[in-house]
Amino acid sequence: MNPPVWQDDHIYAAPDCPALAADFHQANQALATLGQLVEQIPHTTEINALRHLLRAIRRLTTQVHRLAWNGQTYGYNRLSRDGRDEKARALYGRSQQLQASLAQLGKPVSLFWLNAPEVRVRALLQDPELFELAYLIHHDRGQQDQWLSLESEQLIEGLAVDGLQGWGDLYDNLVGRLTPVVEGVVMGLAQADNLLAHPDRARRAGAWHAIQAAWGAEQETVAAILNAINGWRNELASQRGRGRRLDALDVSCHQERIARATLETLMAAAKEHRELGRRALRAMACAQQIADFAPWDRHAPAPQIACGRFGFEQALDLVAQAFAAFDPEMGAFARMMADQGWIDAAPSEHRRSGAYSTEYADPPEPRVFLTFEGTLDNVITLAHELGHAWHSWLLRDLPLEQREYPKTLAETASLFAETLVRDALLAATDRVEQRRVIAWLDGERAASLLLDVPARFDFERALVAAREQGYVGASQLRAMMKSAQQQWYGDSLSRYDELLWASKSHFSIAAFGFYNYPYLFGYLFSLGLHAQHERSGGEFVFAYRELLRDTGRMSAEALVEKHLGVDIREPGFWQESLRYVEEAVVRLERLV
Repeated sequence: MNPPVWQDDHIYAAPDCPALAADFHQANQALATLGQLVEQIPHTTEINALRHLLRAIRRLTTQVHRLAWNGQTYGYNRLSRDGRDEKARALYGRSQQLQASLAQLGKPVSLFWLNAPEVRVRALLQDPELFELAYLIHHDRGQQDQWLSLESEQLIEGLAVDGLQGWGDLYDNLVGRLTPVVEGVVMGLAQADNLLAHPDRARRAGAWHAIQAAWGAEQETVAAILNAINGWRNELASQRGRGRRLDALDVSCHQERIARATLETLMAAAKEHRELGRRALRAMACAQQIADFAPWDRHAPAPQIACGRFGFEQALDLVAQAFAAFDPEMGAFARMMADQGWIDAAPSEHRRSGAYSTEYADPPEPRVFLTFEGTLDNVITLAHELGHAWHSWLLRDLPLEQREYPKTLAETASLFAETLVRDALLAATDRVEQRRVIAWLDGERAASLLLDVPARFDFERALVAAREQGYVGASQLRAMMKSAQQQWYGDSLSRYDELLWASKSHFSIAAFGFYNYPYLFGYLFSLGLHAQHERSGGEFVFAYRELLRDTGRMSAEALVEKHLGVDIREPGFWQESLRYVEEAVVRLERLV
C-alpha cells in the first residue's frame, strides 16, 4: 500500500467549484440577517425575548462559522500539498475574510456577555441552548477589563486579516516554495527534513546544512515576519492594558486555559530535570560513537535498525494494533482514517514540511497530514497525528464551540498515542536489539521535550521582551536562540541550531504565541495519564474518553481535578511523570 492522499471530493471538488460559490453566497446572506439581529440586542430587555434573540444569533453564527471553517481547512490542506496552488491560496484568504467578518459582527454579542450583570447572565444561561456557551462566557469575563470599545474591537478584527494573519500566511508561503539542495539534488523542504532521520551521518549533515542554507537565504524575511507578529501583539496588549497590562505569557495562558501558576510549576520542574534530556543525548552519542554530537544527530535512528524501512500499511497496522490493545474503537478508527482517505502522506513537490491534524466542521471529519518515507520517526509521527484525530472524532457530536480545545490539552492526546505505540513495541519483544530501539525513541522524546521545547520557550520570552525595545534583527535572533539552547542543552551538543527561529514554524503562527510549552505539558500530562492507566486497567478507557470530551469546556486545572483528582498547580503531579522519564533514560543508558 502506497502512502495515501486525501479524498475530499465529497467536501469540495476544487477551490473554485460551484458548491463553494454557493456556500459563500449562503454565508453572506446569513451575515446580512445576523447583522439585523445583532442590532436588536440593546433594545431587547425582556428576558425571554432576549433568550430567543440570542439563540437565533447563535444559530446563524454557527452556520457561517461552519462554512468559513470548511473553506479554510480545504484551502490550507491543498496548500500543504502544493504551496504554489494559487486557487487554494485565494480560497484560504477568502475564508479568513469571512471568518473576520463574522467576528466583527459578533463583537456586540461578545461585549454583551462580558458587560451584562452577573445575575442577568445566570438567568440567560438557564436556557439549555445558551448554557452550552457557559464555560467560554465565564472564561472571557475573567478578562473583562482587557476589551476595548466595540468600534476598536471590530477594527482589530478587520485589520488582522491582511495584517497579523497576512504575516503568518507569508511564512507558510515560504515553506511551500523553499527547495534545499542536498548533495546536488533539489528537493522540497519536507523531503529534506525526513533525511534528518537518515542512518548515514554524512547524509544527515548534508540535509541539515542544506536546510540551513535555504532558511539562511530567507532569514531577513523571517525576521520581518517575527517582528511584525510580535510587534502587533505587543501593541495590542498595550492598548488593552491601559488599566491592567497583561504580559505575553498571561495572554497565552488565557488562550490555552491554563493558570499562570501551573505553567510556572511545569517549567520549574523541567528545569530541575533538564539533565535527564542531556543524559539521553549523551547515551545516543555513545551508541553511535560520535564525539561531537550535533543538531543533525538528534533524530538519527538507533544503529541496530539503520537499514530498516516501513511500508505505510505496515506502519498503519503497527499503530492501529497498539491503539486497539488500549481501546478497540480507537484501533478501528485508525484504520478507518486510511480507508476513508482522511490521511495524506505521499511525498509531493512543493509540499510543506512537518505534520498536523485538522478537521472539517461539517461533516465532522478529521484529516491527518505528514510526509511518509518509511522511517521509524514517520511511524511515531503517524501515531501522534492519529491521536489528535481520535480526540477530534470523540468530540464530533458536541456543539462547535466545545469542539475547539486549547493546545495544552490537544497535545495530551497525541503524546498519549505515541506512548501507546512505544509500549506496544516494548511489550512485543524480548530481543535486546529491539528493546534498545524502543528505548532510543523514549530517549529522543525526552531530549526533545525536556531540552528543545524549553529552549524555544525561553527564546520566545526573550524575543517578546526584545521586541518591546525595537526591531530585532536576524543576527540578534541567532544570538538569542544560541543563548537559549546553551542554557538547556549545555555540552550535550557540540554546536547549536541558531536558525531554529526561522525553520520552526511555531514561532510564526499568527493566531497565538508560545506554541512550545503545550508540548511539554502534553508530554508530562500524558505520562500522568499513563500512570493512571496502569493503576486502573481497563476502567481507564472510558475515563480517558470522557476526559478528552471535556477538553473544550473546562480549564486544564478543572479538567485534571475532575478526572484525576489532583492539583496540577502543585509540583507533585509533574514529579511523578518525570519519574517515568527518568526510568526511560536509565533504560536507554543501560541498553546502549
